[in-house]
Amino acid sequence: MDLGLAPHTIVILALISLAAIAGFLIAIRQEQADRKADQLVSAEVGRLELPEIRRLLHQGLLTPHRGFWQALEEGLLRFRPRDHHEELQRQRLLQEIRLRLLP
Repeated sequence: MDLGLAPHTIVILALISLAAIAGFLIAIRQEQADRKADQLVSAEVGRLELPEIRRLLHQGLLTPHRGFWQALEEGLLRFRPRDHHEELQRQRLLQEIRLRLLP
């Protein structure tokens, strides 16, 4: 079966295909690394106290990056309040963050 292509054309097409596959694999690895970093940040936020989380929230007002807000939300979901007052504060902060996540 002859495709009617010169050998150098076939080599060029093969190289382009390999470059495209390599680029795709690099993009997948970068996405996985970003997801892992976000999980680490949200776990760290879950270990903070409410005043520290509130400070992060106010710093985030300068950051329009959606990933920041998602990591902060996941961290607040992991946060375990000690009393009813902390739970109310946590709910308020979650509500504020979720408003920022709306499109």
